[in-house]
Amino acid sequence: MKKIVGCTHLIVKKGKVVNVFTHLSDFPIDGVVHLKGNKIESFEEFKKSHKFDHKELKKHKNVVNIKKF
Repeated sequence: MKKIVGCTHLIVKKGKVVNVFTHLSDFPIDGVVHLKGNKIESFEEFKKSHKFDHKELKKHKNVVNIKKF
């Protein structure tokens, strides 16, 4: 089993996922990246703990933004 570094942010509003942003390294050529949630933060907590990612909270059309970092 290979490890992956980074995180994924699910932006939830009114109980629905409206945006997904990934900040992951080392995607496999083929395979499955299994992600487990390890915490839930309020929007304010997220802004404080993710100073460079808080722009993800701005209004977007529903989007899945998958990228390597």
